[in-house]
Amino acid sequence: MPSSRELASQLGISRTTAVQAYERLAAEGYIVARPRAGIFVADALPEDFPSYAGSKTSQTSRPSPRESAAESPSAESERTLSLVPGVPAIDHFPWKAWRKLSAAVLREEAARVVGNADPRGELPLREAIAEYLAEARGILCTPDQIVVASGSKPLVETAVRMLEMPSRAVWFEEPGDPASRAVLEALGLMPVPIPVDGDGLDVDLARVIAPAAKLALVAPSHHYPLGVTMSLDRRRALVDWAAENKAWIIENEIDGDFRFSGSIHSSLYSLDSAERTLYLGSFNKLLAPGLRIGYAVVPQRLAKRFECGWPMVNVHHQLLLARFWAEGELISHLRYLRGVHARRRALLVEAIDAEARDVLELKRLPKAGLRLPVNLAKSIPDGRIVRACGRRLTIGRPLSACYAAEPQQSGFILGFAATPDEHIRPAVRHLAAAIRRQWLERSALAGVS
Repeated sequence: MPSSRELASQLGISRTTAVQAYERLAAEGYIVARPRAGIFVADALPEDFPSYAGSKTSQTSRPSPRESAAESPSAESERTLSLVPGVPAIDHFPWKAWRKLSAAVLREEAARVVGNADPRGELPLREAIAEYLAEARGILCTPDQIVVASGSKPLVETAVRMLEMPSRAVWFEEPGDPASRAVLEALGLMPVPIPVDGDGLDVDLARVIAPAAKLALVAPSHHYPLGVTMSLDRRRALVDWAAENKAWIIENEIDGDFRFSGSIHSSLYSLDSAERTLYLGSFNKLLAPGLRIGYAVVPQRLAKRFECGWPMVNVHHQLLLARFWAEGELISHLRYLRGVHARRRALLVEAIDAEARDVLELKRLPKAGLRLPVNLAKSIPDGRIVRACGRRLTIGRPLSACYAAEPQQSGFILGFAATPDEHIRPAVRHLAAAIRRQWLERSALAGVS
């Protein structure tokens, strides 16, 4: 690439503008600056967004990591370590742009902010979500098909109460998310554990285990907790099952927006010509957990009567997020986060290899998401290790807790995105030390007995 001085001369712009443009391209992962060599196009480019997203590129300068962390009220305390999964790099949250747009919303739409809320979600946000899904996920829908809620739980509850469900049996991934299993059970349904392998939920086996089921709850892009991506053949088999049996699919994609490798398979929603699929998404894991903004895309024939209505989402946050998209800030920030998350993911993998190779095994590197499943290399109850980490280190739930039947794996679900770079290796070192202590204590007790 030409130097910033040469670029400014070629385009007839100020050098400051050229420098800012290069800084933005570097932050988003498109170019790299090599000392004493020059500026070069990056070998691995960020995931490409189509031209519409490119037309909305933000004009707001990107805050430095130091500025973001200093200004963020949620900056992590240096006295504790965390490998909590499913949280993005909120220490890089674009506070400057967020405050600017927040003030604009309050100034220009104050009456709407304090007025009666649309129970389906504010129209500007539903329009923004429809545009985002078309550009980022290839999902074509109208704003009328989108319902906004505070998270996936009220959306699942609304779907279950509204859909025709003659059978209580539900296909549920094994292992799977205990919280989602609890929601289904609280609604009087019976989640039937269906084994997950390297291609995702085994549809053929599910037909044998629970042939009467009329609902499947799956996470095809990034299975919880194993991180498996469902193959295209399995996706087609699942939508064929729903069409043949007049069953329903809830496609839980609240954790699949960030990808690191491989092509993106078509969503179940896009493959489903019979319109038996409801798609769930979320901005909580995409931007910040405190937003509490999730959404569902429902088939057109269900759109008029699918209304969640509770708990209501903060109208100011809805309008602010819509403005965040319209100004190009969302696409710009997500591109920037991909670089941050990819770096921290690599640091976690390196730390596990360097600090915990004897006690932890990384059997599979997921293609998407903000967490890594790691297995214990020693026969110690994983729940005991979580407790042994104490207040110094917070990690995700043990793998054994994700099984409805006898646990087939023991280990942990580790996050990386919200952990500052310099904290990742110390956190893994602390976890490895806790495992070794538990192993020694267990060995000593076994020797005494």
